Amino acid sequence: MNNEKEKKEKSLAPAFQNGEIITVEDADDLISIAQRRIGIVSQMIQFALHETNYRDWIDQNGKPYLVHSGAERVALLFGMKRYDVNTEKFMTEDSRGKYYIYKTTGKLSLPGRYDSIEALGTCSQRDKFWAYTDGKWRESIEIDETYIMKKSFTNFMVNGVTHLLGLRNITWEQLEAAGIDRSKITKIEYKKGSEKAEATLSEEDLKNRNEIWRICMTMAEGLEDEAKKILIAVTRFKPKDGGDERYIDDIKRFTSAKWIKSALGRAKKKMKDFEDSVPEDQQ
Repeated sequence: MNNEKEKKEKSLAPAFQNGEIITVEDADDLISIAQRRIGIVSQMIQFALHETNYRDWIDQNGKPYLVHSGAERVALLFGMKRYDVNTEKFMTEDSRGKYYIYKTTGKLSLPGRYDSIEALGTCSQRDKFWAYTDGKWRESIEIDETYIMKKSFTNFMVNGVTHLLGLRNITWEQLEAAGIDRSKITKIEYKKGSEKAEATLSEEDLKNRNEIWRICMTMAEGLEDEAKKILIAVTRFKPKDGGDERYIDDIKRFTSAKWIKSALGRAKKKMKDFEDSVPEDQQ
């Protein structure tokens, strides 16, 4: 009886012992693991939040997100280690042309042998913070590439720390309980530019844009992927200043009234050519 009592008391020991998280040697005993670690997650979150301040968070579209300064602070608190960290650059392409992406991978671990995670952080030349200003994309020469490289590392750290310590989906109530004033946290709103651009389109512009997509879908016989290829074809053009070729691959992002008018003419011509190529008995 005493043995059973001692076993139970041991299994419900404090979440932290000698500065290290409690784990068990026998990985098969999942119930024992759960009992020993009960309450650890909530305690870790509480300790982590109390270690941060309002400067370590951003209000992104109404939700709190930990930033790099907070991730570093919390990692130091828990004696977190990072290793096998590697950053590499690779090229890709979108409707605006070729661009580069930096990717950082590595591992982070807590004291002991059991709590670790593989994490990933990326940042690209298309990152709006560095590459988009005054309503337009900056030229490559205007962007300091080292900022993009460093951002991939900070994203790696934030992703690793928040996943390993359970700091995802933190609520404002949790931050307030930790003494963090939401009103002082920097707010960031995304997609405002496209929303404003959408609002500038007249009813006639929107009607023409819908007509372009209807034509594309008609020629593609209702297949959306094929319709997007046709959309690219009717919107593609080469800027007079010699810049990269441009086109639209998503009708919802088509927010230039002048471009819509031009593309509609091309779409109608392409539709006429399509109809002329179909035998009368198949029309």
